[in-house]
Amino acid sequence: AVLEPSASAPQALMYACSITSTARVSVRAPHARALRRSSLMQVAAQSAAQGSTDFVPGNSNSRQVHVYEESEEYSRFDVLEEYHVNFPASYAYDPQSKVAAPGRYRVTLPKGYDAKRAEPYPCVVCVPGEAGFGPRDGKASLSASIAKTKWNDECQVILVEVVFNTPTWLNDSATSNHESYLMKVVLPHFRAAHNVGSMSLLGYGTGGYGALTTLLRYPLTFDRVVAADAPVLAGYKSIEREWGAEPLERGARWGSFDVAFPNDSDYAPYAAGHLVEDPWTLEQLNSHPRARLALLPGNKTRAELEEFAEHLADCGVAHDVLAGFEADDIGREGAWIAAAVKWLSQ
Repeated sequence: AVLEPSASAPQALMYACSITSTARVSVRAPHARALRRSSLMQVAAQSAAQGSTDFVPGNSNSRQVHVYEESEEYSRFDVLEEYHVNFPASYAYDPQSKVAAPGRYRVTLPKGYDAKRAEPYPCVVCVPGEAGFGPRDGKASLSASIAKTKWNDECQVILVEVVFNTPTWLNDSATSNHESYLMKVVLPHFRAAHNVGSMSLLGYGTGGYGALTTLLRYPLTFDRVVAADAPVLAGYKSIEREWGAEPLERGARWGSFDVAFPNDSDYAPYAAGHLVEDPWTLEQLNSHPRARLALLPGNKTRAELEEFAEHLADCGVAHDVLAGFEADDIGREGAWIAAAVKWLSQ
């Protein structure tokens, strides 16, 4: 089964799900791979008939649909290929004509980038917790801080930083379209313009939570994730224990939660604790010998990320904890970035 965005799905629920009395999310995505392959073949036939140009990584003038073989290591990350149709070289992108544009993105290419290289470049999608690229006209942005380490040049990785006009949880709700904007506007346009293969996620704060749940909701689209100082208990001020509700002592208020999730029903599909309990999601997360999920506790979320790591262990989810930054204020800059990208390059 493939869990991916659907044009017919409601914006707030990018996949079919049912909420039981315990608010657990059950995923149903039968025959999605067959449907996607079928749609690709239909696109190819239509394009040939219309004489239009389909996108091939590194060569936008080739009139064929690029489909990676199943035997290729990066084939399972190419699930956005269906969005690559009808992107001629002169394609003028106007996001406002597609969907309300709540943000922007910035691409950093590695030295020696070759748009026609046979093997696509891996990519890291960077999601900061605050709005915008940061101070000094983005010179202290998350992707700029990674580039200063020269890691993307040494490992030949493309960086794409996605920022929004408000702190993001990368969700869709009655008040937000950040998830659909990322999945249906930013990534298709970015992948159409660059030679991109596998995609991983790196975020901190609310952006770290969004990066985490995006991997959990789209485990066939993204490879790995580092969630730094991510508020996995969302905006809650208390937690239910066996003996009753217990007030939470947290390092931040996360007031943007109430804006991003105005209703309980908006939050249910993005509850990380329930997403990792789903059998299909668990199977995908453990499908590789290496862990696909890493938590990096900071001074705002140390306690809750420790508990979440215990929950992952109880669910049998392979994961790593990047320790040593529990006293740090995690942000766009800092020593934690080198540890995060080192883990991603393993």
